[in-house]
Amino acid sequence: MELWESIALGGSAALAAVLGSMLGLGGGVFLVPIFTLFFGIDPKVAIAASAISVITNSVVGSSNHLRNGFTNIRLAMLLGLTTVSGAIAGALLAVVANAGVLSFIFGLVLLAAAISMLVRRQAVVPNSEPGDPDPFRLGASFTDRATGAVVRYIPQRVPLGLGASALAGILSGLLGVGGGVIQVPMMNLLMRVPVKAAAGTSTFLVGMTAVATATVFYADGKIDATVVVPAMIGIFAGSQLGSSLTSRVKTANLVLIFVAIMLYLSISMILKAFGIELPIED
Repeated sequence: MELWESIALGGSAALAAVLGSMLGLGGGVFLVPIFTLFFGIDPKVAIAASAISVITNSVVGSSNHLRNGFTNIRLAMLLGLTTVSGAIAGALLAVVANAGVLSFIFGLVLLAAAISMLVRRQAVVPNSEPGDPDPFRLGASFTDRATGAVVRYIPQRVPLGLGASALAGILSGLLGVGGGVIQVPMMNLLMRVPVKAAAGTSTFLVGMTAVATATVFYADGKIDATVVVPAMIGIFAGSQLGSSLTSRVKTANLVLIFVAIMLYLSISMILKAFGIELPIED
C-alpha cells in the first residue's frame, strides 16, 4: 500500500471516529463502508480492521463520556452479558459468509437504524423523579451542557433490551461495527434512555464486543497490518474530539447527523451488493 493511501485511510478513520464517538457507534459503522466503497478493501479485511479500531475508539472515547456522566456502567455491564455472546456467534458466521451478502446485510442494518431514529427525530425522554420505580437499579442522571438541564432517567423494558442486545452482538461480530448502530437506537427508543446517555453507554459497551469479534478474525488470518495500523492511528486521533463534542451538540442535531450519514451509506452498501456504485465513488 502506498503512503498516500495509508494517509487517506488514517484520515477516513479519524472522521469515522469523530462521528462514532459522538453517536456511540464505535466508528466501525462508518469505517467498513468507507474502506470497502472508497478504497476497494475486501469486506472481511475491512471488518477485521474495524473491530480492532472499535476497541481503540471505545477506550479513548469512554474516558470523556465517563467524565461527562453519560456512561451508565451498570446498564452496560448488564447488556454486555448477551451482547458479547452474540458477537462471538456473529464473527464465526462472518468468516464464512459471502462478501456480497455482508454488504447487503450491512446496508439493511444502516437503513433500519436511520429510519428508527428519523421516526422519532427529537428522541425526547422525560425526566424521571426521585422515588420512581427502578427494579433493576439502573437509574442514572447527567447534566446536559448544551441546555444546562439535569436529565434523570430509568431504563425501561430491560428484558427486551437484553434480547435486542443479543441481536446487536450478532451484527457486531458479523459486520465488525461494535453493535452501537443497534444499541443506540435500541436504548433510546426501546429502553427510553436519552440519546447522549445511550451514546456514552454504547461507547463503553462496544469495546467489549469488538474484542470478541477481533479475536475470531485474528484466528482466521483476516488481520492486515497495512489497513489496521493507519485505521488505529486515525481512530485514536478522532475519538477524543468526537466524544468531547457530544456534550456541546444539541440532541436533535446529533440525531439528524446520524440519520443523514446512515441513509447515504446504507444505500451505497445495498447498491454495491448488486454491483451498482454511486457516481461519487468513481
